[in-house]
Amino acid sequence: MTKWVIVVDDDTANLQMAGHILSKNNMRVTALKSGKLLLDYIKEKGTPDLILLDIKMPEMDGFETLNHLRSIEREKGIAETPVIFLTADEDTSTESRGFDMGVSDYIRKPFNPEVLLRRIDNIVSMQKEMISLKNEAAIDKLTGFLNKAATSSQLTATCSASSGCLMMIDLDSFKLVNDIYGHEMGDKVLISFANIIRETVPEGSKCGRIGGDEFVAFCVGLDKEETVAQITKDINEKLIKSAKELMGEEMSIPLGASVGAVIVPRHGNDYNSLLKFADKSLYTVKKNGKHGYNMYSADSFSEDEMNVTELDIKSLSEILGERTVPNVALQLDSDAFSHVYRYVIRYIMRHHLGACKILFTLNKSESGNDKDYKDCCDEFGNHVRKSLRKSDILMRNRYNQYFVLLTDIREDSINKVLGHIIDKWHDKYNDAIVITYETEFIGQEGEEPVVKREKKVVIVDDDNINLQVAGKVLSSGGIHVIALKSGQALLDYFEKPEVRADLILLDIKMSGMDGFETLVQLRQREGEAARIPVIFLTADESAEAESKGLQLGAMDFIKKPFVPEILLLRVSHLLELITLQKQLAIEVEEKTRENKNLFLHLVESLAVAIDTKDNYTNGHSQRVAEYSKEIAKRAGMTEKEQEEIYIMGLLHDIGKIGIPDAVINKPATLSEEEYEMVKKHPVMGAHILENIKEDPNLALGAKFHHERYDGKGYPDGLSGEEIAESAKIIAVADAYDAMSSFRSYRGVLSQERIFEEIKSGRGTQFDPKYADIMMDIIREDKEYTLREKQYEQK
Repeated sequence: MTKWVIVVDDDTANLQMAGHILSKNNMRVTALKSGKLLLDYIKEKGTPDLILLDIKMPEMDGFETLNHLRSIEREKGIAETPVIFLTADEDTSTESRGFDMGVSDYIRKPFNPEVLLRRIDNIVSMQKEMISLKNEAAIDKLTGFLNKAATSSQLTATCSASSGCLMMIDLDSFKLVNDIYGHEMGDKVLISFANIIRETVPEGSKCGRIGGDEFVAFCVGLDKEETVAQITKDINEKLIKSAKELMGEEMSIPLGASVGAVIVPRHGNDYNSLLKFADKSLYTVKKNGKHGYNMYSADSFSEDEMNVTELDIKSLSEILGERTVPNVALQLDSDAFSHVYRYVIRYIMRHHLGACKILFTLNKSESGNDKDYKDCCDEFGNHVRKSLRKSDILMRNRYNQYFVLLTDIREDSINKVLGHIIDKWHDKYNDAIVITYETEFIGQEGEEPVVKREKKVVIVDDDNINLQVAGKVLSSGGIHVIALKSGQALLDYFEKPEVRADLILLDIKMSGMDGFETLVQLRQREGEAARIPVIFLTADESAEAESKGLQLGAMDFIKKPFVPEILLLRVSHLLELITLQKQLAIEVEEKTRENKNLFLHLVESLAVAIDTKDNYTNGHSQRVAEYSKEIAKRAGMTEKEQEEIYIMGLLHDIGKIGIPDAVINKPATLSEEEYEMVKKHPVMGAHILENIKEDPNLALGAKFHHERYDGKGYPDGLSGEEIAESAKIIAVADAYDAMSSFRSYRGVLSQERIFEEIKSGRGTQFDPKYADIMMDIIREDKEYTLREKQYEQK
């Protein structure tokens, strides 16, 4: 997609030059001559991918323009547009002020075309990746609604700030759709149901999917029961119409929607509590015939509660209070801590105070022993308690973790508190433990909590003075610094797999191996080290050096000699971006894992259904999948390939769905016609699985697992290397399980007999490589555990 860049500069020559450079490289360019024109344009036309904004302009300079731009974005509820300042000013205070305001980068005038393009490309690519990761992490792929985690996050904020109605919507009798019409039809019904909710609830409502057939919607401003009743009626009518269009007019499943609704803030504004109220109302609908709605109303106090003996304030204070209040932090167990924690957080947000969460994790040092480690883990809690104020609270989360809440604290004081705790510990106790920590500062109401972990930056420079200056500057900002004196030292440092870093500052001109060569070698390595962002340090002012560094993948350049404030600001700014990217990537990974597990459970359920069709193959597909995965593992295949072969094994007999039960379960010998019918199941299975476009390889195991290595198998008579590797593996596993399972006409064969059968089929029926692996597995299975257990119970 073409990048859209707005260039703002009061100098026509600069506008023409930038426009020429960007247009020539297939970018859409809008040229404007003042900050006011930019703001008016964005209000009418929307935001671009990036803005190049001159600082020194008459009437409204770049700083003021940026402030107004951010206000417009907040009002519209849209993401911040990346801004690069254009300037000929070499004053470091100007650059420092820009980074404080959140500018993405600076570009010096006059422009160097190659550097201009590289910097624009880097920033736009990073912005798009972050937006993509954020969307992917928040959206349920099937329905397009918010997923469960994003629903909780966004509706927590919405319920706190808005009035309206929270509705929990359940799709009644949905399981029957999957059971009768299959999961593909089930997905179509869910998609249709989501679309119906989307078009029926009021415009501006937020909708989420929180379970397989459970949805929520928050309708801003809705406070009338008759509106909820009408929405429920409309959803039910549209659902039946849509279901019959999808499944036919004869569809008789009692599909419908049940709705539990709660008015906000009449019954509070805590999302989790409101969801429980809505769920309670939904249960009432379910008990009374489904396909309707119920409005939550608080139950009156029970009679027992009304008759409790009253206490006066003095008595109650004596019961609840401490007799003496020691001048140390309050340590609580997890149950008590959770209640106090919730109250303190509410109090802090209400009164616009600052607070900080700290999670200390204690690990055994290389020189420590188990006894000292255990004693130190116990003592550390007492040390923290005595080091803090009586207004702070803590709990022991697990044997080596303590969770601390510092109340009424400024963000710039947190490092002092941490330093005090850790330094005093090391002064008093031995080095049996390594202390690491994570912090999260809570600011004023409405601000997002900022999660901060100890950041580690590696500085590589052959000049001791540069190392000392940079190390001191970054350490003063709470950054853990590792100082190294050569490119080779950096490569050696990352030889240990447990070593990590968030950022590398790499000098270009070093004796031996220069910075460019060091980066090339680092990127060629496997593992996390190859992906660590790099900033080049250089006194070289040439555009060629900067261009080469950006081409190699450097994030930025910092000029030497360092200006301390600029160094700390730029490094801190990049570390924040890196942290955000990592957090978004983790969310995406977790959602991908959830989807993968859901898919795997569906496939395993389908495999059980396939095996149930045949009276004599109970658990066959599951065992074939497990044997196939083990063979693939021993053959040196990757984890991803092993997982794919496991799924192929589960589905290898899916084509038997198309074979009549009477043929599959016939106790006597099959006729020639019946045998030919059975031989069609690989092709039938392949036709079914070929519909899964996202993984075309799934069909290979089903279609070719009855091919033989010598070419005498079916359906295509393939031989040797013509047969897919996955199918050759499944063929061995399938044969092994057939021989080690119970049949109506025989029991389980002995291991010796199976071993000889595999051996005799080596090179004719089976690929020799996979036959040898299967024979190794048989040799190792001394207790003969790899077999169907059913025959022992008969």
